[in-house]
Amino acid sequence: MKEIYFLGSGIGRIKRGFEAHIEDLFNNIDKENEYNVTLFKGAGTSSRKEIRIFCLFRNSFITKLLSAVTFKHPFYIQNFTFFLGLIPYLIKNKASTIYIGEPILCNLLVKWRKLMRQKFRIIFFVGGQTIPMFMGENDLIQHVTPFSINEASEKNIPERNQVMIPHFLNLPNQFNTASSEETEEIRKDLNIPENSKIILSVGAIDYSVKRMDYLIKEVSKIENVFLILLGEEESETAEIKKIAANYLINKNYLINKVSRSNLDRYYSIADIFVLTSFSEGFGMVFIEALSYGIPVIAHDYPVSRFVLKEHGHFIDMSRTDILTETILDLLKKESDVEERRNKYNFIYQNYSWQKLKSHYLNLFK
Repeated sequence: MKEIYFLGSGIGRIKRGFEAHIEDLFNNIDKENEYNVTLFKGAGTSSRKEIRIFCLFRNSFITKLLSAVTFKHPFYIQNFTFFLGLIPYLIKNKASTIYIGEPILCNLLVKWRKLMRQKFRIIFFVGGQTIPMFMGENDLIQHVTPFSINEASEKNIPERNQVMIPHFLNLPNQFNTASSEETEEIRKDLNIPENSKIILSVGAIDYSVKRMDYLIKEVSKIENVFLILLGEEESETAEIKKIAANYLINKNYLINKVSRSNLDRYYSIADIFVLTSFSEGFGMVFIEALSYGIPVIAHDYPVSRFVLKEHGHFIDMSRTDILTETILDLLKKESDVEERRNKYNFIYQNYSWQKLKSHYLNLFK
């Protein structure tokens, strides 16, 4: 039986769509019982099929110090130390295929393979629209949107070595909505005022990429709303919390880091989902939110249009007041169960594991 390694230096430390994709794919391929699979991760507990590899995380003090001394990006140090810990497993030379999404780590693996004359194949998924510098003639690029294909072709990666398969979600076979009693219980648990509408955003709590400051300022102009920001804390998170305290004077907000398993509670009570970043490699949270039937507001750019199709509300978020106006317009509309079910069906038909499973299995054959 073929051996497949799934690599993610951030798995166990950070909860982004990037890491979630690798972890979910590993678990789903494992259930098929067609391959021996092993997940190598940067943190967490080890088991028979999941192995923790020691590495210096990009946000650690030591990594930042080494970055200043070596002039290497913290991501490089994280990936390089992860690669060093991976070497003993590479020496065993068991893997026929390595699935990975980090370009720095991919480049290191290609160099190692050439140096040691090993024959494993690399499948690189373009979660962040960044193509590795080096690829072999039998390696494969998996695009999750069509917008990274040109870059791959410009790096002389042949068309036969490229395939497009989007991210997926593990979904039930039919749309299930939370009961009014369940949503009321969650709202009480989170101390959300009874008559307020809930605006939800999920992503790194920052202003340079996810632009949470813009979201806070736009929402602050609306009465009777409660803003929930969920995601990883970054160096800019403290500043975001200050902005929230200054603009949302009634304390009608929640900023928190939650596990993936708990996200369901927040999606199930949200009235509107907003992602204010100007660009995403794919935007897993787009399809997560839409699978709950929630109206999704996104910046108008090719990836958001491609992922959400006619089910998104697209605006120019470089403009002041436009997000406020869009939220107000959507809040005037009554929630329609049939419309929510249609959104779910769109996600199920295009992004569910059930519909994409055969495409992913073909990647490894």
